[in-house]
Amino acid sequence: MHYIVLCCCVLLVFVGTLANAADVVRYNMAEYIHDPKQAYYISLLHLAMEKSTAKYGDFELKALMLNDVPQGRTLDLLANQDIIDVHWSMTSIGREQQLGVVYIPLLRGLMGARLFLIHQDDANKFAKLKNPMHLLNYSVGSGVDWPDTKIYEKNGFDVATSDTSHLHDMLEQRRFELFPRALHEPWGEIEQRPLLIVEPNFAMCYPAAMYFFVNPQNDRLRKRITEGLDQAINDGSFERLFFSNVIIAAALQKSSFTKRKVLKIPNPYISIRTRDTLNTKRYIWQPLQHCVTPNM
Repeated sequence: MHYIVLCCCVLLVFVGTLANAADVVRYNMAEYIHDPKQAYYISLLHLAMEKSTAKYGDFELKALMLNDVPQGRTLDLLANQDIIDVHWSMTSIGREQQLGVVYIPLLRGLMGARLFLIHQDDANKFAKLKNPMHLLNYSVGSGVDWPDTKIYEKNGFDVATSDTSHLHDMLEQRRFELFPRALHEPWGEIEQRPLLIVEPNFAMCYPAAMYFFVNPQNDRLRKRITEGLDQAINDGSFERLFFSNVIIAAALQKSSFTKRKVLKIPNPYISIRTRDTLNTKRYIWQPLQHCVTPNM
């Protein structure tokens, strides 16, 4: 009898220790390429963990500096190795099948709203265009492991692919003509590249979402981030973080998106779950709803 009581006491102490243990969440800082946009995703992850503290307990975010690990490889590590616990990336059906998914768009539709980087010597050529459909006649650059690449190819673009770190150099060398970038991306990328400019008249959009992904076995973390982000949406802190981010705020001002002629293309590579998510108004920035919302 004393043995049973002792075992029960030990078990209770162990369970209590687990309940009070901090969730350590490791993520890749993508040191191989300078990307100031990472700060937004890290802040959003911190917000989600903070909002879920009452239910799930304390947490610690731990940055890992993994050198020369591009997007696709990072997601493979997340799925198959005990190295990182979470990563942010544009979604695809394959990624959703491989990983645990937090079905809340981190950029509120911005990932599917695209501006074009072009070589400055091509500015006059594109200035003469009247119909955005004519953009399909030009070559585009895209990452070799990006979900966007298949979308562009399916819609008839001639696509040149490479590692992320080489694409701007390739555009400077005029190895393709258009480099589609999400609404918040191009401005900082061309600060030190005088040969590249943001094309001023056109834009492109398609249904796309940026999600947090976790290891498929880590259902606790998936639920925790989901519940934390939902709470942040409900109390307005998600929206405040979104609009207070310097890069996003500047992009919304500089892009003049609503004044541009827009090429809207379909994305046949989104899941039914992501289609339904993008049709949920609370997840999408209102001026982009007509642009990135997929057909039902």
